[in-house]
Amino acid sequence: MGGDHNIYCLHRVDNALRRRVASVIIALYLVIAFCAGVYADPTPDPYDVMRAAIMSQGQVDYSAERIVTIFSRDRAPRIVHQKLIRRRGDKQRIETLRPPSDAGCLVVSDGTILWEYDPHNRVVTRRQLQPPATRQADRARAAELIKHGVRLQHTGRHKIAERTADAIVIRDLSGKLLRKCWVDAVTGVRLKTEKHDSSGAPYSSSEITAIDYSPNFTAATFSFRPPAGVTVNKMPAPARRMSIAAAEKLAGFSAVIPKHLPPGYVFEADNVAVTKYCDHLTLWLTFSNGVMSFSLFETPWRENTQQAARPSRSATQWYDNGICFTLVGDLRTAEVENLRHRLKR
Repeated sequence: MGGDHNIYCLHRVDNALRRRVASVIIALYLVIAFCAGVYADPTPDPYDVMRAAIMSQGQVDYSAERIVTIFSRDRAPRIVHQKLIRRRGDKQRIETLRPPSDAGCLVVSDGTILWEYDPHNRVVTRRQLQPPATRQADRARAAELIKHGVRLQHTGRHKIAERTADAIVIRDLSGKLLRKCWVDAVTGVRLKTEKHDSSGAPYSSSEITAIDYSPNFTAATFSFRPPAGVTVNKMPAPARRMSIAAAEKLAGFSAVIPKHLPPGYVFEADNVAVTKYCDHLTLWLTFSNGVMSFSLFETPWRENTQQAARPSRSATQWYDNGICFTLVGDLRTAEVENLRHRLKR
């Protein structure tokens, strides 16, 4: 009996010890779970992610390899491989590696002048860039406009080019898919972008496949001299931006401003320019939702006509009561028609 009693006592002690150890383990588990919940990275605000992506544009040093894909409904996608080098201050060098039909094409900028070189057609285009302060002001304006101009959704984090990227879905205020972006969680660089058409299908994508944030630059990286014998097209200097009142005074006529715009778009009343079309002074109005934009050019025209709109790949032009309207931008056909009808004088 004494032995049985001792065994019974040992069982009681053993059970009590097991219960105590189990209680300690459960308590430790709860503490660890609580700490994990407290210190785990919260889901980023998608608007903060996109603002960082907008403001970092042209302000981060890196070299990268990129694949650009152009989708088509009736033929195979067109795939272009490029090498990129970017330095803060909007300095950049983009060289196309393949396909052979595009190999050797260059885009080079020192932050002041941007050169585009097509060696196959032996044509160079020279563009003067806006001053740095103007470029940063444009980005700050876009970063502010997205707050009310589009709907953003954070859909998780993914690995792009061995980097952690925040995936952001961009829709207009009616819910239509516009773009998808994958933004480097540390630097704000857009590692991948998809653009979608009115049906929601992607029509282009750009994806960085390898990136180095500690690149080596040489003196010649961002300089360019047109080769001998090529045609050099020098584009006009960037138009000076001003308020709508100042632009109307300079142009000598009043703008026709649509009262109702596509959902999320606003008229940038302090970002108007005066340019020329067929030697006529023209008002250049800009509208944006922070992610996408379109321009409306208005030119006084002698013919007092009401002609039907003439759409092309990049613009829609029409005449109405002494004004030639030209709308340029990535708007859906229904949105263009709605704007045209609302611009009746």
